[in-house]
Amino acid sequence: MEITNQSLQQEPSVNFLNVAHSYVPNTKVECHYTLPLGMKTSTSDWIGIFKVGAASIRDYDTFVWTSSPETSGERNSLQCSVQFQAYYLPRPGQQQYHFRYVDRYGIVRGCSDPFVFGDPGPLEDLVTLEDEETSMDMLLVVPKATLLQRQLEESQQERNALMRVRLELEEEVNTLQKKIDNLEAALKAADEKSNLLSQKLMYASLKDELVKKEYEILSSRENEHCDRIEQLLNDIEDMKKIVLDKDKEIHNLKVQKCSIEEENGKLKLHLGDATSEKEHCQLQVGTLQEKLRSTMDVLSSNQQKVMLLSEELATASSIRDRTISDLHKSRLETADLAIKVSDLSLRYKEGLGQWWQEKTTLNHSLEAKRDQIVNLKAEKQSLEGSLQDERYKRQALESKLNQEKDASQVQLSESRRELNELKSALRVAQMEKEQQRLARQDLMLYVRRLEERLDKLADEKWKEDKMLEEEPTGGLSQSSSPAALSDSEEESPEMQRLPNQLGACRISDQQCSSTQFPKELQKVVINQPAPIACQLQPLPEDSPDSW
Repeated sequence: MEITNQSLQQEPSVNFLNVAHSYVPNTKVECHYTLPLGMKTSTSDWIGIFKVGAASIRDYDTFVWTSSPETSGERNSLQCSVQFQAYYLPRPGQQQYHFRYVDRYGIVRGCSDPFVFGDPGPLEDLVTLEDEETSMDMLLVVPKATLLQRQLEESQQERNALMRVRLELEEEVNTLQKKIDNLEAALKAADEKSNLLSQKLMYASLKDELVKKEYEILSSRENEHCDRIEQLLNDIEDMKKIVLDKDKEIHNLKVQKCSIEEENGKLKLHLGDATSEKEHCQLQVGTLQEKLRSTMDVLSSNQQKVMLLSEELATASSIRDRTISDLHKSRLETADLAIKVSDLSLRYKEGLGQWWQEKTTLNHSLEAKRDQIVNLKAEKQSLEGSLQDERYKRQALESKLNQEKDASQVQLSESRRELNELKSALRVAQMEKEQQRLARQDLMLYVRRLEERLDKLADEKWKEDKMLEEEPTGGLSQSSSPAALSDSEEESPEMQRLPNQLGACRISDQQCSSTQFPKELQKVVINQPAPIACQLQPLPEDSPDSW
């Protein structure tokens, strides 16, 4: 006992509630107790019925394992209850017993007030009923155990009904929660889909900008190619004009060459005749000199033309210089014309050969220019073809982009519509959730009111019990009010076990008040009050059986 007292002083103790002074044998005994807030419970904890003065926890008469705790109304302690079966209880006698709470370590955490198991007296086990239905002034005497058993069964039926309501409400709450979760998941999926569509739209806009930039680059290249082609065409026209001018000049030179050859032939004839007709030649020297002057004038004019050709044709400048020098020497050597005519003709032939070489060079360069023009035309055609392909590609990209834009707009509008529907559904769900929350608050308020009424009725009942104990036993008590008794039976303490998390449906006061006891039970007048523990007996399937 010293160890037990020390353990009780060191650890928070368990308080036993509503322990009666005497219990009827062969009936179930229910033990109510409260656990302190900081106490750790276990499924290995147990409550035993010990004889007063038992030295060891092994000296128990019977025991039961503890049940899971339930939160009490004050929220500062845990209220629990266990039930001892009738066939395990001690025999009736004067021996005093008490309840002990033993934890899994074998430490006694609390003891109850002593009580005894005794047979009730003749009047203690009987109750009187007033029968008002037959309109006769008579009292019905029934066994109190029968009446209490009937009241207990009705309380259990009411509790079962409330538990069924609780399960239905919990199922409805779970259904609504699943519906809300589905709506939230659908809303999240819609948000993700909207984000994906916005990203696709952004990618399409970026792609459109890239296509526009490529189109601008291709347009600038096309303009550059067009300018280049126009410039090349202008160069070709200029080259054609230059070639025509060169052809004209070559034709004129050919004509002049023919005239010079004719003159040279004449000079040769004159030189051939000069050997035989030296004297006649001397007479005709003046004529020849005049002709030579005219020839020199022609040569000077040809020299000017050749100089012009040398300016235009850089490659023929050396030939023109030689021709001018030869002509200049022939002008200085007019006196020795007979000797140097052959040299002049030879040099003329050399100049003619160089001229032919220059002509062939010009022809080759002209052919190269023509080939270049053909290549430029082919390049122009290829550029036009590639530009046309780029145009076709750009048109295809524009059409595809327009289709993607239309599809994106349609998808975006559809997503917006779905998002609006989901938002409206979410609003409806939120409104339903708010209504459920209000209904839960109303239900909790109603439960608190019932608990307050039950506490008040329990206090009144306890006061009545005290008053009845002080009065002499044997007479029937007329002070207890049938209405008060019916209220106490109607508002059973089992209502305190309603969980705080009932469903989202509102239970009105009229529905709860409709589950009242029959009228015949409202008329019961109990001679001796029974312990409250007998009225708080739970369902048989909820209480563990001890062996």
